[in-house]
Amino acid sequence: MKSLKILLVLLFSHWTYGQVNCITSPDQLGPYFVTGAPKIINDTLAPGIQNSSRALELTFYVSYDCDTVNLDTLPSTYTIQLWHTNDAGSYSNVGGNPNSYDYRGALELTGNATTLHTTLPGIYPNRPSHIHIKGYLNNAWFTDTLVTQLYFHGDSLIPFDVASNMSERWIYLDTLLSGGYKGAFAFGLSYLVDIKEEKGAIQNIHPNPSKGFININMKSSEKLFLYNALGQLVLEQRVYQGANHLNLQHLPSGIYILRSNSQVFRVTLN
Repeated sequence: MKSLKILLVLLFSHWTYGQVNCITSPDQLGPYFVTGAPKIINDTLAPGIQNSSRALELTFYVSYDCDTVNLDTLPSTYTIQLWHTNDAGSYSNVGGNPNSYDYRGALELTGNATTLHTTLPGIYPNRPSHIHIKGYLNNAWFTDTLVTQLYFHGDSLIPFDVASNMSERWIYLDTLLSGGYKGAFAFGLSYLVDIKEEKGAIQNIHPNPSKGFININMKSSEKLFLYNALGQLVLEQRVYQGANHLNLQHLPSGIYILRSNSQVFRVTLN
């Protein structure tokens, strides 16, 4: 039996003046990740703002193909785990109190944008201020995790760090009149599918690519599910043994995933 391989690539990019730079790179998990970080309550990363001059308000977006996505329309939520240092540049839960989760938490993104309140991370020895991110879809039948680090544009240590080559992961900050800083960052999603079909009821699909009509030859009757690149179910239909014809002309051009009980196919509509 051939293996089935599905790769979901999550692209991170910064959000500037309503534009998304859809280029990103992953980064190391780092030595200070710990499991069990609590869910963030009231959009504030505990223990909250200790110094108003370092208050940080971040707005997170999710985008696909450089367009903002309303997460409430997806079949799965999107969670980011965050961890960063305190004002003094120290991580919690490291070599001390194992029950401390200061500036560690999991934030579930919803709607078009989600705002987080925390404090500007202190400078970790010989490194610019940064926030660790681990982002992933929840409950999706295809998913992957991207680990990365976000930096702050203008940090004087960036030119001396690997972050100097990662401008797509810089957060651009504005100063708030009330004190502190405000910035935004967009998590861009791009689904790249590399599939080898397992043996099953579907014998073949043609033409593929298609202009809207596809023919499917089946060994036996089965229900098929068609998903768009965001993971949204756009068609659910039972097909029968022999030749079947699907009219997909109502769907926009793009890459779709056709799934049966044991097989997954990539279908391209032109």
